[in-house]
Amino acid sequence: MTAKIVPLSKEQHQALRVHFKQPFAHIAEEHLLPVVVHEFGPAAAVYPIVFVKNNDSGGFQPVVLLGLEPGKNLYLQDEQMQASYVPVSARNYPFFLTPDPENDKQLTIGIDENSPRVSKDDGEALYTEQGEETEMLQRAKQQLADFFDTSRVTRTFVEKLTELNLLEAKTLTVQVNGQKREINGLFLVDEKKLNELSDEQFMELRKQGYLAPIYAHMLSVQQVQRLTRWQSEREAPAANN
Repeated sequence: MTAKIVPLSKEQHQALRVHFKQPFAHIAEEHLLPVVVHEFGPAAAVYPIVFVKNNDSGGFQPVVLLGLEPGKNLYLQDEQMQASYVPVSARNYPFFLTPDPENDKQLTIGIDENSPRVSKDDGEALYTEQGEETEMLQRAKQQLADFFDTSRVTRTFVEKLTELNLLEAKTLTVQVNGQKREINGLFLVDEKKLNELSDEQFMELRKQGYLAPIYAHMLSVQQVQRLTRWQSEREAPAANN
């Protein structure tokens, strides 16, 4: 179902409710999820963190890799994420930041009216009978505000990596049931270029707090082995027939 994200308003949406059954069904066919730099630590323990390029802007976006091919989230098994940490971008759904209709230079909270989580009968209310925001909606707004703030920090982090020419296009080669597969379109921090930075450049990264997420990203690439194992297990029955 196509998303229909509209600005949330008491006048239009006072009767709406949101339920959190099957909390990750909306990312069942996602193989990439955006992450912010503040998430690199916990995310690196379970996901490969890579960078992808926006063809329109030319900028880079850090993402976690959920699968080896589009349309397959290997972490989602039996409706549960097989991970100790789930990125905030997945947990915010069905709420989004969207342009404010009264000021297109500002953002406001929006909701996907077509989301299967949204109805008038099931779930937690967005507004009280008096038209006040419920605690659930207040939490959602705060989470989106925090995500917006950390997204700005992330953009600055990525801009620094780009300025230092540290991001390199890489092809990840994996073995799935003995067959070689290549994953293209990914960018990783080049360790050789990182080590060749001047002392001044390296110290600047340290002072800005960027070294920890850089190393978390570099170590996280080992998590591709987890995806390779799951993909091999998923295809094993077909391979044996």
